[in-house]
Amino acid sequence: MTSRMPVSRLALTVAAIAATSITLAGCGGSGQTQSGTGGGAPHRGGVLTVGDESQPLSGLDPILAQAFDAKRFAAQFYEGLLSLGPDGSTLKPALATSWKQTSPTTYEFTLRQGVTFHDGSPLKASDVVFSLKRIVDPAVHSPYGPLYKFKDVTAPSDDKVVVKLVDPQSSLLHLLAQPWSAGIVSERWVRSHSANDLKTQEDGTGPYKLAEFREGSLIKTVRFDGYWDRPKPYINEVDYRVIPDEATRVQALQSGTVDTIQVVLPKNASVLKRRFTVSDGYDVGAYWLGLNTVSGPLANEKVRQAISLGIDRKQLITVGSQGAGVASGIIPPGDPVMAGQAGDLPGTQYDPNQAKQLLAASGAGAVKLKLAIRSNRPDKLATAQLIKEQLSKIGVEVDITQVPFEQLTSNLLSGNWNADMIQLTSALNAAPGQYLSLWFEKGSKTTKVNDPELWKQMSNAVHQTGSDQERRQTYADINRYVAQRVYMLVPYAAPPVYDVWSKKLAGFKTEPSSTRMFLKDAWIG
Repeated sequence: MTSRMPVSRLALTVAAIAATSITLAGCGGSGQTQSGTGGGAPHRGGVLTVGDESQPLSGLDPILAQAFDAKRFAAQFYEGLLSLGPDGSTLKPALATSWKQTSPTTYEFTLRQGVTFHDGSPLKASDVVFSLKRIVDPAVHSPYGPLYKFKDVTAPSDDKVVVKLVDPQSSLLHLLAQPWSAGIVSERWVRSHSANDLKTQEDGTGPYKLAEFREGSLIKTVRFDGYWDRPKPYINEVDYRVIPDEATRVQALQSGTVDTIQVVLPKNASVLKRRFTVSDGYDVGAYWLGLNTVSGPLANEKVRQAISLGIDRKQLITVGSQGAGVASGIIPPGDPVMAGQAGDLPGTQYDPNQAKQLLAASGAGAVKLKLAIRSNRPDKLATAQLIKEQLSKIGVEVDITQVPFEQLTSNLLSGNWNADMIQLTSALNAAPGQYLSLWFEKGSKTTKVNDPELWKQMSNAVHQTGSDQERRQTYADINRYVAQRVYMLVPYAAPPVYDVWSKKLAGFKTEPSSTRMFLKDAWIG
């Protein structure tokens, strides 16, 4: 992450807390898909109406789409060289039909023939080179730029692209497989449009193309008849209607006004499960409490350790996540790289007596903390109030401030937190290192930690070339390191959202990003 990154850098990382009902607990992170209940064989036709909480804050440019609301559209309009299977981990061909690693730092991709952009122009190797270099261009401010270690990207022939890295990078192929971290764009189209145009227009190679954009109310998409993966997509038209209030979205689904929604509140998931299909949950929503450890009360490590011991995580899981939460570090166990591994982390057991002793030994005196949370979200406030109550029992006073979402993320990105703690909830990231770079990237204004050893571990993890098990262990060790020094408090992780849909939608499958990535495989039953 760079200091010049825009608000979109953070937007995605905020999802709803505790989106699970007790009846659905335990299914998160399974990597399994949930299919629609409609019958019949796949066929073309029909209109699907979606009720969404919001439109993309960052717009439709794929490489700015770290916000959850923006990722959903990047997944329909754009594609990477590769794609991911429903487990969120398996690599599959997409705009590249094959790839090979010719050295520890060199990859060669063979492009698929006959691919066209939505404006009808053919995909060229030069478009891929332009797209990848654009991601790391500092002037573009992509949140994914810091994740790449390109030395050069070239097109030695019309159907070949070669990526050379400065150092080995184990996450490269998975970055190239996600529409938001590696969406391929038309060089000619991007150069002929302003950055503002890219917020409400698109020209990808994906299964659906934009038909209409009404600010704050509707995004209408239609099937791209020139899509390379024929006969997909099957649905003629998908209309995304903005319905900010979840209760209103639920009513719209029940009345048949919309065909599918995403819900956060467990009571809604439980009620809707009686009549509709409710997706599996994935434990990617880590409840983050970012700490300012460079100034103020939390610069004292004993104070941070006391606060960690003063938080009753079991109670927070029971109340805050309605029993569906699981133990988590900054990298949630639902991330495919972690494969459900979180476990007990140091200093996370509830021990109020030891917490009081540490506070007394810290020499800090009376500790008063300001906690900033997103406004207009009762679930966020209820959990923050429970944390406040727990910490009051060890003598720590917490002042909760509700801040509009855009202001909260702006404060974080500028480095002017105006708080000792900021609460955000993670969603699935392009690579495990992105969870860390969000909070701890060296030189970033958002970073409120000064630890060269942590930065070294983060760098080593990105460049690691070992087995999946070794990579998993590396990130598990970083989770422990962060917990040990209490650079962040993570009471639990839970599914951030659940997809819910009617019998009208058939063949639909969900996956860990919850971006409707496989909508192209579904049809109207």
